[in-house]
This record gives sequence, structure tokens and C-alpha cells, in this order.
Amino acid sequence: MRFLHTGDWHVGRTIRGRSRNDEFVGALDEVVAIAVDQEVDVVLLTGDIYDKHVVSHDADVLVFGTLIRLFEAGIPVVAIPGNHDSEARLAAFAPLLARVGTHIVPRVAPPDAGGIVTVAARDGKQRASIACLPFISPRRFSGAAELFESTSKGYVDFDAGVGRVLRAYEDAWDDTHVNIVMGHIFVSGSQPGGSEREITLGADYAVSPQQLPTTANYIALGHIHKPQKVMGAAADTRYCGSLLQLDFGERGQDKSVTVVEASPGKPAKATDIPIASGRSLLDVDVTIADLERIAADVGDAYLRVNLAVEQATPGLADQVRRALPNALDVRLVLPEQEGEVERRSLRGLDPRQQFISYYQHAHQSQPPEEILVAFDRVYEDVNG
Repeated sequence: MRFLHTGDWHVGRTIRGRSRNDEFVGALDEVVAIAVDQEVDVVLLTGDIYDKHVVSHDADVLVFGTLIRLFEAGIPVVAIPGNHDSEARLAAFAPLLARVGTHIVPRVAPPDAGGIVTVAARDGKQRASIACLPFISPRRFSGAAELFESTSKGYVDFDAGVGRVLRAYEDAWDDTHVNIVMGHIFVSGSQPGGSEREITLGADYAVSPQQLPTTANYIALGHIHKPQKVMGAAADTRYCGSLLQLDFGERGQDKSVTVVEASPGKPAKATDIPIASGRSLLDVDVTIADLERIAADVGDAYLRVNLAVEQATPGLADQVRRALPNALDVRLVLPEQEGEVERRSLRGLDPRQQFISYYQHAHQSQPPEEILVAFDRVYEDVNG
């Protein structure tokens, strides 16, 4: 059987208030075209379909339209929510989307209660059992784990608990099927892409590679935006990465989807296929004299500009934006600041780093660990 592994679409994401809808349209056109061209049997959509719990009309039109196009091409989709998705919203849409070939598993569930989705190949000669592990916070994991007899007593922490859930799936697999895990999790040792929510990459959320099933033909993961193979896992385990360079932490990264060919009892063969529709994100170090030359070199890339000047004078940022209309951040670098490592404007930081910057400015010290823990908990509650 052939699978297309994709995820971390983050449809609806903007960058400094600018819409990226045209980029998402192009990228998802590519996803559909690759699925059709490669004659895949199933699309594995590993979470963070949307960027926010509250979804715009344009985002829904694009996502639903993509799923319908795959259905019309005879390609079913198995999907799970990520930490950016509303699991309740996807659960409400699940019965409707099932009618157009999209099987959503919105919450962690035992194998015999929807946690494993079985899908047939196009020719009907082979079947796949797909174990689905949607994103779940460590603080909310115990309630889900109680659904599993093997995890209801005695597990110590999130890592061990996730391992026991995955073993329950593994025990329920059929050896004559292609057996696959889909998960939206952070596996220890994976390299972040640079724009994920930092709180969800901490030790509390980490799952060790040793907890992943050893008998899976393939393990398809979402959550990390940099495409990569997970080291230390017994089975072939990969993050497909995001469709676009979502923020400047991802600048320079190539984006792709993964096509997987797998048969029962055999190692999978995985091939990354590039996605080229997104704009590049670039850091540029310039002077006023460089602006005309840079404008001819950067094309339609979004820019973070570090402008070296002798002194700050009004209107410099506007002058940069007139020459470079896609300059999203402009940072003035004065002579005494030259050589400093961190040049990001406050607007370019993630919320946690913004809070740290504020605390340092207000108190002239680093925030205590208990304050950061409290911030993380509040931020997680507000953002799901």
C-alpha cells in the first residue's frame, strides 16, 4: 500500500498580520496533485490542520475543499487533531466528513472504540490498520488513559503512559495488515523547526523513542515543523514537517510531504517530495545604500531586516518598507549594537519569550521558574 504522510498545515496562519491564503492554496494544490500522481491509497493527516481553534471562513473553505478533492480522486484521508486544532470542533464535523472519505479520530480511544482505523487499498487486496494518537496534554492524559485497561493502574508519568497506550494499539494489530501509527506528539531528541509552541516541546510533553511500537511498518508524526527521521525508534518514524515556512525560525527549511510504500512484515520505503508554493522567509543585514540592490535579489520573500545606521532618525523603517514592501520586521542596528546575537523585535518573539522580555524589563531579573510554569499553564488553558 502507498500512503501520503502530511500534517502541520496550519491553514489560516498569518505572518505579521498578512494573509498567507494564496500560499496555502498553492501548497494544498500540490498535496492533492502528489497524492493523485503517486496513486496513494490513503492520506495520513497528522494534526494541526488549522492554526487556531477559532477558524476563519477562508480556512474552512480551503480545508474542506481539499478533502473533497481527495475524495473525488478516490483517496480516503485519516486525520487527527493537533494542539492547534479544536478537538470538539473536529468531533462535531467527523460524521459529515466521513461521508466524503475523511476518517477523523478526534480523541484518544481504545482500539475497539475507534482508536484504530482500518482502510482498504484501492484494489481491495490489502488493508491497513492505522492507530491514531491525537495530541493530548499531559495534564489531561490520565482521563484518556483510564479508557485503556492496560493503563488504568500503575503508570507513573506521561512518557510511560503514552507507551502503554501505544502497546495496546500494537497488541490489537493484525499481522496480515500494514500497521501504522499516526501521532501528534513530541519525541525526545527531535529537532524543532523553530516556530512550534515552546511549551509543548518541554520534558513534560516528551515521549521517548523507546516507547514507540517496534512492529509498526511506519510511524507518521506531526507537531515538529522540520521534516526529519526520528533517531532511536525501532520502526521507521518520521515527521513530515509543515507545508510552509511558518515563521522566521523556519527560514531556510525545505518543505515536503512523505510518500510511503509499505507491505505487511516488511520495512517501509519513504520518499520526501518537495512542496514549493510557500514564500521564503529571509533575514537580511543592510544599510540604506543596500536597499535598491537587495530589492532586486529577494524576489517575493518575506523579510526580517536588520538596518545598520549611525543614529536612529524618524522615518527609517518607512524608507525600508518603501524599498522592500515585504519587509515584515525592521530592526535598527546602531554602532554600539553591532555584533549582538539577538536582533529580533519583540513582535517577532513567541508569547513566552515576549513575557520573559517584559519581566526582565520590569524587574531587571530573569523570571523565577514557578512564574514561567504558571505562565505556561495559563497559556495552554487559553489556547487549548
